[in-house]
Amino acid sequence: MTHKLFILLTALIFITTLAFASDDEHDHDTDHNETTEHIEVDKHAGHDHGSDEELTTTDDQDEELTIELTSEAILLGGISISHVSHGRIGKTIDLSGEISFNEDRLVHIAPRFAGIAIKANFRAGDYVQADQIVAIVESNESMNSYTIKAPISGWVIERHITPGEFVSESNSIFVIADLSTVWVNLAVYPKDVNQIIKGQTATITAVGSHDKTTGIIEYITPIIDYNTRSATARITLKNQDNKWRPGTFVQASIATSKGSEQIVVEKNAVPILDERSVIFVAMSDNKFKPVEVLTGLSDTEFIQIIAGLKKGTRYVS
Repeated sequence: MTHKLFILLTALIFITTLAFASDDEHDHDTDHNETTEHIEVDKHAGHDHGSDEELTTTDDQDEELTIELTSEAILLGGISISHVSHGRIGKTIDLSGEISFNEDRLVHIAPRFAGIAIKANFRAGDYVQADQIVAIVESNESMNSYTIKAPISGWVIERHITPGEFVSESNSIFVIADLSTVWVNLAVYPKDVNQIIKGQTATITAVGSHDKTTGIIEYITPIIDYNTRSATARITLKNQDNKWRPGTFVQASIATSKGSEQIVVEKNAVPILDERSVIFVAMSDNKFKPVEVLTGLSDTEFIQIIAGLKKGTRYVS
């Protein structure tokens, strides 16, 4: 969200909160027979019904709550309009996990023969191309020098060699990681393990940032780890821009079932104002009014509207 958009939305919320507060004070000072803002919900209806019940207000309240913006302010704020529509909100399971190296693309380089290190060409953090010479070692057996080359292209994440020291074929002198793909390892606890299956789509968000992507579960460990008391669900992510760094904690949301058709809007379009869920409805191209709604189920993108809006209503998404 841009700084200008933040300022604009903050102003909208402030104005609306004042309006709601004014309504509350008005409610306490007037007769109970006077028409006030409310939501009517059929107590016997399920989630598929009742969404056609609209918030009703008096004409004075409509005028008081309506916010008018100039075309420049709408453009500056990046305000976009969507239509209330039908959609499915299924059951989701949230899992925690971590980005790790793709172990199929992680190479430990060891000398072929024990000897003295003559040269080490790269340091930790350097990028190495496949077949580049990473070290020169003098063999203890033949007393001849030989070269060691990188078997893959990738980043040097560990270096255990210094010119002049003894190196052994039983120890790695370099560890190189190809980070063009990474693994997402998700912890699946016993209560959820039977609902997580290969092929499900997960929405992955990096903890502490707005980085988000999707991936497909391709493997689930067949055992529960003794130490963590959880199974592991694995996803392979493309990482050409190195945005997904090993060691990053992530949260993943996995849809495990599809729900029935519901009236839905985008989840980010429903702020909480004065302890009420509202949506800014577009009365015209530049006039907006906060409408109180009753919400239901939600997933990572959409939220169900039980009452307050009709399908097709234009709203600020």
